[in-house]
Amino acid sequence: MTPQEKVQFRSWFPNLNVDAAVVTGEATPVYNCISWTVGVTDRWLWPGGTMVNFDTFYRGFGFVRGANGPVAAWGRSTTDMTHGSVSGPGHGPRWESKCGASLRIQHGLNELVSNAYGHVLAFYTSSSEVRAPFAAILEERGAESKLETMELTVGDRSALEHLAAGVPEDLRQAYETAFAAWKATWFSGNLALDSNPYSRASGREFDALLGLGPEILPLVVKSLADDDNFLALPLYESIQPDHRMILESKANHPEILDGEQGRAGRVVRAWLSNLVQ
Repeated sequence: MTPQEKVQFRSWFPNLNVDAAVVTGEATPVYNCISWTVGVTDRWLWPGGTMVNFDTFYRGFGFVRGANGPVAAWGRSTTDMTHGSVSGPGHGPRWESKCGASLRIQHGLNELVSNAYGHVLAFYTSSSEVRAPFAAILEERGAESKLETMELTVGDRSALEHLAAGVPEDLRQAYETAFAAWKATWFSGNLALDSNPYSRASGREFDALLGLGPEILPLVVKSLADDDNFLALPLYESIQPDHRMILESKANHPEILDGEQGRAGRVVRAWLSNLVQ
């Protein structure tokens, strides 16, 4: 770690030996801790914030809860899960964590006990008695496979531009300013470590966007069409009046493997399709 990184990580994790911690991957918002526990580096995976969600998700990879195992699940409680760490071949002699959008590091297991992550609540171990459909899907995609694009056509993008242009100019300008201010908070402070997309759905910047009302929906959908705006999904869901247009990825469904980026793409396509029906 650089001196600056040591200061930052020590503030997040008081028990972390920053001199012994090994950086194995640079900071990136493309993937997170859960992604890394299953070997994915091209999308942000989040099964949901409960232990039941984690159980269901890891069962898709042939893992069940045990007294120990190569995956450690963290939380402040079983209904407030926060993080996943991984160990074993390919991960060094200790444990390894992709810390939200921040660095990927090797560390002692309990060195990440903190207000940010809570503590280890469960371990997951492989079981020959459990099918692993998610692992099979990733294997079929290949180690070098990348997340599919949103598959938006030129016509789709033209439609998004046209619909956004229909929003009054003063409201568009207010949205652009407010959205930029909110996006600037996505990885600030402890949010840099946070893998739960819904942690961003709070604060005065988020409230300012909500205050603009559902008239900004075309602008939000247009924002979601950009790959790096997938964390705007909670905003879309907060102002979308039609609950049928809120698309969740369940922890036991293969769509979960497309990550939040893939879910954002499905929302954009579904929204456009609904307009022409």
